[in-house]
Amino acid sequence: MRDVQAVHAFVEKHRRRRQSNKVLHGHPSPTHWLKLDIAMDEVLRTRAHANQEIPKQVNLYVGTPYCLPTEPDRCGFCLFPSEIYTGRRQLDEYLEYLEREGDMFRDHFAGARLASIYFGGGTANLYKADQYARLMDIVRGVFDIPPQIEVTLEGIPQTFSHDKLLAMKQSGMTRISMGVQVLDDELIKASGRKQHADQVFQTLEWCEALGLPASVDLIFGWPKQTIERMVRDLEAIAATGVNHITHYELNVAGRTDFSRNRRDELPSTEENLEMYRIGKAVLEACGYTQVTAYDFERRDADLPSSYLYEELFRRPFQSDENGPIGFDAWGWGYAGISFFFGTPQSPGWAFMNQVRIDDYFRCIREHRFPVMRGFHYAHADLRLHLLFQELQGLAVDRAAYRRFFGLDVVEEHAAVWDAFGDLGWVAVSDDRVSVRGDGVFYLPLLQNALGHDRLRQMRKKQRATTVTVAEPMPVLAAPATPAAPTRV
Repeated sequence: MRDVQAVHAFVEKHRRRRQSNKVLHGHPSPTHWLKLDIAMDEVLRTRAHANQEIPKQVNLYVGTPYCLPTEPDRCGFCLFPSEIYTGRRQLDEYLEYLEREGDMFRDHFAGARLASIYFGGGTANLYKADQYARLMDIVRGVFDIPPQIEVTLEGIPQTFSHDKLLAMKQSGMTRISMGVQVLDDELIKASGRKQHADQVFQTLEWCEALGLPASVDLIFGWPKQTIERMVRDLEAIAATGVNHITHYELNVAGRTDFSRNRRDELPSTEENLEMYRIGKAVLEACGYTQVTAYDFERRDADLPSSYLYEELFRRPFQSDENGPIGFDAWGWGYAGISFFFGTPQSPGWAFMNQVRIDDYFRCIREHRFPVMRGFHYAHADLRLHLLFQELQGLAVDRAAYRRFFGLDVVEEHAAVWDAFGDLGWVAVSDDRVSVRGDGVFYLPLLQNALGHDRLRQMRKKQRATTVTVAEPMPVLAAPATPAAPTRV
């Protein structure tokens, strides 16, 4: 948008509506990833060419399909694709197919350096203790794993055990991300989960004893949640001394139970804003510093943890003493999402794997890459994606943006920065654009304003082109990513 008043009108129209965060997919959302029958050999050759111009390392995401059954389905709110877990046989079979997919990509990643590894889901701690070594060995079948690399596994409280955590550490995993979401018993019951608060605290005790840095995800804005309940949960988790707390607003969308049946029980946007403000104040008073729109790091943490997967996902183009370096993200496995960014001058691709397990298996049996659909970035789209991701870290480096794209990010979006500056939500200086105050809560609204014109162009083009969508599109809301809250 080029007019400040138009931006103000846009904000006023949308600020009281629920906003879905863009921490995972950036720009554009996967609803615009409509390229079918992607020629993956060509995509991979293009990546190899880009690697010659900008040396690329790999942020590796390894997905697990399965989740425990709940009533309501998918914990009432989850928007991610998943399959119902019934027993170990599923995991053994899936690991076989995961290995076979790795075989298909091995030659294309020959010599690639891993930057970080993240095991997500579904629910990645459903594996039995003896399967974690196999999981890591499957990764070693494609990549050399550096000795000091950050390797994260996410899971839910009730499926961690001391034996599993020990096996994870012995296999080479170095960080645990636990999707707690809420401690309050009544709210847990509303999600259909079978977890108990004592399982959360027990897991954190085991992690500390084993020397495994841990993080905890909490969600605010639940049906019938009050500020008092939220504060009680935050203070209880902070009292454990856990290194990292992710605290983010519930996304309510799609055909989930919360969206269809419990909207009248949800806090309003204004109430969620107050929850954000108070939650931030509570965490800061408990010794945490806000490092992204959703993430808080303990200032005096005993166990070091860099949260490298998330950080590199937000900044896939960087520079060191040898010049520019890049970080692609490969989503390996069921519903994996990959970002092969190319270069600023020659943008690459984003693509997703099959979101039905039978389709994923069938593709691999037929010796086909299990890719469902994708998106080829135009220059404007790559700039917006990287801008969205960097904003998650609450500041945009003007010099770096100019170095990579030859444009001043302030001049490119002057009206948006001016309007959000009028509201006290953005501050512009000579070296950066910073998000501040309530602008952190309204970050999705800022991102929508920045991408407004480009998305309108894309929708217009899509309406002019008949596209048959053969598969349901997963709606990607707050995880994490990569770079993001957990999705379990």
